[in-house]
Amino acid sequence: MKKIIGAVCLFYSFSLHAQQPTDTTASPMRFDLYNYTHQGLSNLFNEQLSPDTKNRITIDGEYSNNSNAAPALMGYSILLKSTISNALKDRADKLIKKDLKFDDFLKTGISYRRYFQKSDLTMIVGYHHRQMRILKAPKDAFQTVFYGNARFEDQTADFSNITFQNHIYNQYSVGISKKISYPKYQMEFGVVGSLLQGINHLYLNTNTTSIYTAPDGEYLDIKYDLTFNGAKEGAVKFTELNGVGASVDMHLAFMNNNKWRVALDVMDIGQMIFKKNPYNYTGTKDVRFQGIVLPDLLTFSPQTFDTLNLDSTLRTYLPNKSGNRYYVFMPFTAQLVFSKPINDKLVISAGLQYRFMPGYNVYGFAKVNYFLKKNAVISGSVGAGGYSLVNVGVDFTKRWKYFDLTVGTANLLGLVAPTHLPGTSIYIRLASSF
Repeated sequence: MKKIIGAVCLFYSFSLHAQQPTDTTASPMRFDLYNYTHQGLSNLFNEQLSPDTKNRITIDGEYSNNSNAAPALMGYSILLKSTISNALKDRADKLIKKDLKFDDFLKTGISYRRYFQKSDLTMIVGYHHRQMRILKAPKDAFQTVFYGNARFEDQTADFSNITFQNHIYNQYSVGISKKISYPKYQMEFGVVGSLLQGINHLYLNTNTTSIYTAPDGEYLDIKYDLTFNGAKEGAVKFTELNGVGASVDMHLAFMNNNKWRVALDVMDIGQMIFKKNPYNYTGTKDVRFQGIVLPDLLTFSPQTFDTLNLDSTLRTYLPNKSGNRYYVFMPFTAQLVFSKPINDKLVISAGLQYRFMPGYNVYGFAKVNYFLKKNAVISGSVGAGGYSLVNVGVDFTKRWKYFDLTVGTANLLGLVAPTHLPGTSIYIRLASSF
């Protein structure tokens, strides 16, 4: 982390010395031309100050879930801890070929920007509440969890290579951004550092793991190799740090006024440590259980192993329990976007996005922004990859003298048909420049 921050600072120092006089013959660049070219609103660098203003306050919220099989309503049910209907389970079961992949993302908060004319810098500060859930599991595991192990009578269900992560935390951010003009192009860069306040965390990973159910459920043969870490839910106050960490966002863009722009963003590179009342379970064993029922794996928690009704001998075959601190490397995101204005009304963009998640395929997207008027923009997008199938998106922005509002979705199909189609997305941004 120190090396990354040091490199950014060195680059910033070099850029200041390398700055050249602005090309006064070039046409002025519209401030809002590239404000809407990214996919979603979770990028702190994806908005510009309006002309003749030095301050901007933004309130934003974004929720999305993506899956190769689970209908969008399953994501809502998991988020709201509500009942998942049999119809939703059946639809997901039919769509899963080998593995179920699912992630959801919630980010909501407020940020403030201040432009300093003397140094030509923009300062950024913000607070956001973050939630992320990531799951990759074989089809057998899905069927056992949602239908029970009766359907695997006299069969072995595969539980290998399961990864589940649940991140809930607060993010307090501060950073800078700057534009530098050269004779033939412009450069834009920024860096934001964040303090992470962990509220709750769960991590489960299995290697070679399986469950054999004997005829009539007489016994279970369980072979497992797993690691489970959990942090007790809490941190209702700022001083309550169940987990603490730091992350950094970095931004670098090059452009030629109104002709083209290419931007690279890397977000959420960081780490958290959980050291206040953590739970750890690890083990690699083979064991036969007789006369027990599997616990409700939908509510799997650090206490799940403790609630099994077993005698002292069988408990020795459970994973070893400890209370050691543990570290988590955050699921970062990297995105590259190329944008080109066609005329004063039309901007087209194409981008690639990668997220540090198991089994994640690079997500590609294209987006078109059309300026209905100078103060109104409508956008359409299409994308595929990641954990999702094909996504179609749309958003709309309206600007007034001191305010602007953006509402949109990167997955319209899942939003309008959440009981049948996987994945959904919705975001909103209200801002004031003055």
